[in-house]
Amino acid sequence: MKCESLMDFLRPLMKRAGSGSPVREIESFGHPHKSSGLSRGPKWPGLSGYGVPAGLVAVFIFIVVYAVFTREPGAASGMFPRTAAEFLDMGQLDRKLARLEERTRNNPNDIQAFFEAGLLKFQKGPDRYIDAISDLETARSRGLADIRTFYYLGRMYQAVGLYDFSIEEYRRFLNNRPEDFEVRMLAAKLLFSSGKYPAAVKEYETLSAGHPGDLLVLENLALSRWKNKQDPGPILDLMRGLGPEAVFRTGYVSGRMAYESKDYAAAAPLLERAAAQSREYRDFSDSAAVYTMLSDSYIKLKSDAAAIAALNELLKISPDNDEVRSQLARLSKAQKKTAPKKK
Repeated sequence: MKCESLMDFLRPLMKRAGSGSPVREIESFGHPHKSSGLSRGPKWPGLSGYGVPAGLVAVFIFIVVYAVFTREPGAASGMFPRTAAEFLDMGQLDRKLARLEERTRNNPNDIQAFFEAGLLKFQKGPDRYIDAISDLETARSRGLADIRTFYYLGRMYQAVGLYDFSIEEYRRFLNNRPEDFEVRMLAAKLLFSSGKYPAAVKEYETLSAGHPGDLLVLENLALSRWKNKQDPGPILDLMRGLGPEAVFRTGYVSGRMAYESKDYAAAAPLLERAAAQSREYRDFSDSAAVYTMLSDSYIKLKSDAAAIAALNELLKISPDNDEVRSQLARLSKAQKKTAPKKK
């Protein structure tokens, strides 16, 4: 629908509304106001039941409808895709980007076009992240205020290795939406991996308070407390009381702590048990890490046969891992040299 046709449609309504004819009162769920016993004062010609000039109501309706019908197709208003399942296909992205790039060429101050282009380039993947960051920062520097900017910049700064920038963007987003679980988890994990353990503990404690019993949160809280030289015991004890999967994850976390403390004799049995039990839990995503720590523990303990078994399992998970193949070849060769010769 074009603007002219909208005007043709709305003009008679506006004229009729301003002519002084009474406007029918709005009934609420079948209960007319006149039966409510409430007095709203005298009604005047040309006014709605609430004392608002009816012509202004029609003008307001026109403004809303005009904004909807003249909005740029694919505009970013309310759009907040975060995962690939929500993204547009490549053909749609290319067509929309071509229109947006024409807009920014014609008007370098079209901050909405820069913003939308940044969102679309984010959807195109890591190869376009630098361009997307440039567009979003341009839009922001020229006056755009939209909290989605913080989210997308945080994701992309993290992807390109600018972790301090990413953490700052996540903080800005959480200042606006403190209840957002995904972003607080992203921030907490990034703080942990950056060695900012006190801040990571604080974020995981906030997450745990809002999501009590969440195993992933508790697991990471225990690790963060341990890294921050705080006792993880109370968190691990809590986890043990939350069912079989929680007991499994507690064993994995304990094995990881022992391994990172270089107590390989304590780590090996815990990680061996975690490796065996991990097959029961499809949501467990750290199987490769378990076998990596387990094989290394056995190598440090000079248990070559057990190390070879763990490396073979790791190779099933990561078949293209050349380092694992190299370790296997070295251990197998050493094992053959030490094997007793047949007479």
